[in-house]
Amino acid sequence: MNVLTFDDPEGQMTYWHSSAHILGGALEIGYGVHLCYGPPTSEGFYYDAYCGTDKFAESDYVNIEKFAEKMIKDKHKFERIVLTKEEALELFAYNPFKVQLISSKIAENGKATAYRCGHLIDLCTGPHLPSTSLVKAFKVMKNSSSYWLGNAKNDSLQRIYGVSFPSKDQLKEHLHFIEQAKLRDHRVIG
Repeated sequence: MNVLTFDDPEGQMTYWHSSAHILGGALEIGYGVHLCYGPPTSEGFYYDAYCGTDKFAESDYVNIEKFAEKMIKDKHKFERIVLTKEEALELFAYNPFKVQLISSKIAENGKATAYRCGHLIDLCTGPHLPSTSLVKAFKVMKNSSSYWLGNAKNDSLQRIYGVSFPSKDQLKEHLHFIEQAKLRDHRVIG
């Protein structure tokens, strides 16, 4: 067995992938959104969600973080679930975006994997952290609009970006680095 840490690129991606699920859970329970897609990125993670005509604003960040911190504090395990295509369609029948993915990506007799984390169950291939308790610092960074499947003819989604770390000091250092980079931005100073 190979144990990865946050310092390993693959370990960092797993950490941020797990954190994206925490963000998705916070958005689903706190705002009743339809979750769409939530990957890790080189700078953290994001989650696309369908909110109808509602839009997120910077004033929502603290509330989203509170829901995320509750998921972290509750020490939810990440549990892998293997589903048939029919089971997946039934489980996600409430979410037209997941139904579209399942219908188009999974063969008729194929299987899908999902992960349970507290109340959240989401389609996912993994891997994940053992538990939400390993996330020690969580921050919503920004939001924007996006389109379902990247197509402007599809539904407009809200994208929430976040970052997380194994310690509050790492988050503090990251935020300081971002502030310093803004001060040196050639578009601002030049």
